[in-house]
Amino acid sequence: MILIESQSLASESVCQIFEELYDPALLIDPETGTFVGANNAACEFLGYSAEELAKLSPADIHPHEIPRLDAFIFSVQQEGRWIADDLSCRTKRGGLLPAQLRATLVRIADRPYVLAIVHDRRDAELAELGRSIRKLTHDLRNTMVSSRLMSDRLRRHEDPLVRQSAELIARSVDRAVRMCQQTLEVGSAREAQPRRERFTLADLTTELNAAIGPGEVARAQLEVPHADSIELDADFDQVFRILTNLIRNALAAGSRFVRLMGSMQDGRTVIDCHDDGPGVPEEIQRRLFVEKPGGKGVGAGLGLAIAWELARNHGGDLTLVETGPAGTVFRLVLPHRSVELAAAEPTPS
Repeated sequence: MILIESQSLASESVCQIFEELYDPALLIDPETGTFVGANNAACEFLGYSAEELAKLSPADIHPHEIPRLDAFIFSVQQEGRWIADDLSCRTKRGGLLPAQLRATLVRIADRPYVLAIVHDRRDAELAELGRSIRKLTHDLRNTMVSSRLMSDRLRRHEDPLVRQSAELIARSVDRAVRMCQQTLEVGSAREAQPRRERFTLADLTTELNAAIGPGEVARAQLEVPHADSIELDADFDQVFRILTNLIRNALAAGSRFVRLMGSMQDGRTVIDCHDDGPGVPEEIQRRLFVEKPGGKGVGAGLGLAIAWELARNHGGDLTLVETGPAGTVFRLVLPHRSVELAAAEPTPS
């Protein structure tokens, strides 16, 4: 639809062709620097109504790239033919959408106008990101395999402590290789369904201590009282990742002491992670389990989002119980398989 119909810029047939273009299309008056035409696809893409677009200029859609935009429109006027460039578009809501603009000079009613066709590049960028992740994952997996071979050699060492360390290294490498393989197979980082097994919290303690480093290196203490009596029915590796993220976040925030307190409640394993850190800032609490760049030292970035997803993957939950200057407590609840199955069964009518 031509926005300023009173100017009679084009015949009805030209308007129809303009409107039926599949991609968003905009008509720009180079003399006034304003939009004089936009089809419905352009309005939907940018989030503006036709009347709102009539009051805007290309600079309002590309405010972050004005020099590049001016050079692009100047080139179109000089060349008088199709020219393309990548220019992100700002929507009415303020978001930036990756796009490619193809524009040419057209004459309507003996006046020159710039016809710009917008190609949405979001799908292309996501596809490219997926290819990059698969390449990185493939190379990382190969690196991990090499590390696995070296750990196998250490397992034959005469020193029992070296052999024990090699076993921990091997399990960590195997865990990383499985994660890489899953990403390659499904083309995403979506977590696999839990492979449940029964184990105690004590079984995890050795690996958790190894993950945070020796006390003289980490300068922190991990305490897990009565770990032998706390049984879990869960995916060992996924629970390890949850607790590792919680512990490392606590240490990153400045904690020097972390205690895992486990209990059994109605067929569910409950693990409270206590630390003596400075607490989670209020602005972080509002978006605690959402993937985001965390603030420095607060330990509230991607790790908590991963931990929360893994807990929900088990039919459980991860919550913030309390936080303040004296420390923070996160609670992990993991239902046993029988409880999860019972919850999934339909209630008899």
